[in-house]
Amino acid sequence: MDRNEIFRVAVASTDGYTVDTHFGRAYDFYIYQYLVDEWIFVEKRIVKPVCQGGQHSIAAMEENVSQFSDCQYVVASKIGTGAMSALQQKNIQAMALPGDINEALEKVFTYNEIQNLILT
Repeated sequence: MDRNEIFRVAVASTDGYTVDTHFGRAYDFYIYQYLVDEWIFVEKRIVKPVCQGGQHSIAAMEENVSQFSDCQYVVASKIGTGAMSALQQKNIQAMALPGDINEALEKVFTYNEIQNLILT
């Protein structure tokens, strides 16, 4: 992969330090951009959680997913199959990577690097 490639990751977090929220229950997503060998914090996006007592509407899921149209990856502590499918339909890779945000971002970078090697 060209280490200067630009891509964005939306991270579900309650505190901006840990990946600690299920995608469907998340209010806050921290957007990071990889650019010129470093991660840059872009913004915090507030969304309406789509999971209401274990249920969600397709329209609510599509609305939530549309909030990440500029991202190539979404990271959360857990992501259900419905959300994974909705994200994949928009060419967004979903990843369940609970723990430290910086460690999760490095895992995303490594995954992205491997995918680019496989696809070339």
